[in-house]
Amino acid sequence: MWAKLKLQPQSEKQLSRVNRSKDTLRDKILHVLSGATIPMDVENVRIKSGLKNWESTKALLLELVVEGIISGQKTTKSWVFWVDHTDTRMSIAGRNHA
Repeated sequence: MWAKLKLQPQSEKQLSRVNRSKDTLRDKILHVLSGATIPMDVENVRIKSGLKNWESTKALLLELVVEGIISGQKTTKSWVFWVDHTDTRMSIAGRNHA
């Protein structure tokens, strides 16, 4: 009944490329936030990290908040995000973003 999906090597590479790309974007965001002295809004993070899409930037930032890697707060206008520099979670998977 259920068809088994068998990925070809090329498909596997494409999937991993997407994940690597997402990790790279997350690393850029973490690098920008770790250097910030005050909380940053989505647009400032987007510009300083070189991302092109505002909504993708916001989605990645909210993912990082849910994972507990960064902090975020909803304001009357939008969201602001920051890194708690005393938190040890910034050195994840051997990557030190602080």
